[in-house]
Amino acid sequence: MNRRGLLAATGTAVTVTGYGTYRSFVRDDRTRDGWLLLGVTPASASLQQLDRFERWLGADHAVTLRYADMGAAAADIRSIVHGQLESIWHRRSVPQLVWQPHFGSGEETSTEINREIAAGDHDAAIEEWASTLAEWIDRGPATPDRRLYLNLAPEMNGDWSPWSPVVGAGTEADFVDMWRHVHDTVMDAGLDRDHVRWIWAIDTTTKGVDVSDCYPGDEYVDWTGIHGYNWSNWGGWRSPKGCYGRALATLRSIAEKPIGVTEFACSSEDGDGHDPERKGRWIRDVFEYFEEHGVQMACWFNTDKRTDWAVFGGDRGTVTAEVDGKAFDAYEKYRGVAGDPGVLGSHPNHPRVLTNKEFAGEF
Repeated sequence: MNRRGLLAATGTAVTVTGYGTYRSFVRDDRTRDGWLLLGVTPASASLQQLDRFERWLGADHAVTLRYADMGAAAADIRSIVHGQLESIWHRRSVPQLVWQPHFGSGEETSTEINREIAAGDHDAAIEEWASTLAEWIDRGPATPDRRLYLNLAPEMNGDWSPWSPVVGAGTEADFVDMWRHVHDTVMDAGLDRDHVRWIWAIDTTTKGVDVSDCYPGDEYVDWTGIHGYNWSNWGGWRSPKGCYGRALATLRSIAEKPIGVTEFACSSEDGDGHDPERKGRWIRDVFEYFEEHGVQMACWFNTDKRTDWAVFGGDRGTVTAEVDGKAFDAYEKYRGVAGDPGVLGSHPNHPRVLTNKEFAGEF
């Protein structure tokens, strides 16, 4: 029996490495009862604070996000993949790479970037990513293959990214051509849907873009996604329905795919002050809304950037969390969400973190 055949057998003992030690699993391919994969964007690449966060939660995150530029240097690509993604995997979380078609800074990236990529002008960089990801995913017979979510060129319906059709002279068709070219280049490196699932994510705000015309097609997309925040400075304080209702309806009108809210958070700002208790109630309400409306992945942006998005280790909270002798501001409502039996972290008995069906959003 070959390696993949061996790993497919329910109840087979499997040994994987993590944190420099060996961890043994009795493989269990039974998809768990649940309604949501819990994800997070951690505050730093070191993941030390995420470790503390999850110890306080008493739960882990099934998905952990990292951001990267397509035009990164080869050495940086290897560092991101074999360093950052590997660290996430060793923590027993599936990495989600938010892959941005930047070549240089955002200002330096051409507003014709979609056409350039589709024409093959940046194939060297994309192929470097593809070969490095393939090398990382299939590590040989000693360890199980890795998994990865690829969130390519998100928020194309905004006006703040060079890959948006509303920026420059590009069109929605150019965006689709770019997406398909990148997808095919990566998958041609020897990967398949057992390894990589592709996320097509829109923003909750649309700036003159026909979102449906940006959809690459069902054969190119595995999950659809939403990025969006609740902050009084960005459109005023909104309910979960006010934040995500329109975007959810848009996605469902375009494709029948599992939906993830793959970047979201809430600020506690309230006029001239802050109201952490109100943010806490919003956390409870938004996850109830996600459950009611069939959202299957939710990834909290746990980084204070411009305002206090974090639910652990940020500037504010509703409780003080004591971890490793240190005090952190935290939101008790988030801990309540993570403790919901329907909210899934990593599979306790699967060497590839999630079962095939969980990875695909089929639960």
